[in-house]
Amino acid sequence: MPAAGVHGIEGATAVPLRRAVWTALRVHIDFCIVASVSGPWQIEIEPEVRRWLELLSDAQYDKAERAADMLAAQPTTLGEPYSRHLGGKVRELRFTMDGNAVRITYWLAPDRHIVLLTVFRKTRQRETDEVERAQQAQKSCEADHGPAEHSYDRIKEENP
Repeated sequence: MPAAGVHGIEGATAVPLRRAVWTALRVHIDFCIVASVSGPWQIEIEPEVRRWLELLSDAQYDKAERAADMLAAQPTTLGEPYSRHLGGKVRELRFTMDGNAVRITYWLAPDRHIVLLTVFRKTRQRETDEVERAQQAQKSCEADHGPAEHSYDRIKEENP
């Protein structure tokens, strides 16, 4: 499958989550359907986030999935310590994994889409370069992409 970007660009992918709240993030994620009081949201992912998710162990993936579940349940109201506004249209989903602070940047796109843009491990008080990178990714996503066209299902590892 070609590497696609979110919103229909080559490389974009969709991820179905197994939790009841929504159906996606186990993906070459580019989108997932989320159940919410005011209607479903779709979670889309840029290739960077997809590649990161593919490298996670099942336990790590479950941790990321729980964070995404929280976002899917409250996309417009999730606040600190789980989410934080970074400026412009960009926010970050905040959680820890294996003792490290992890951030997945995202924006709330039109038509009830949550787009996961970039991912990084927080190492300093102020991650200016990472924020700028996420803002550039958001601008590019908004200007250059259509809806996600591909979906990806993560296969859970079997333990003998």
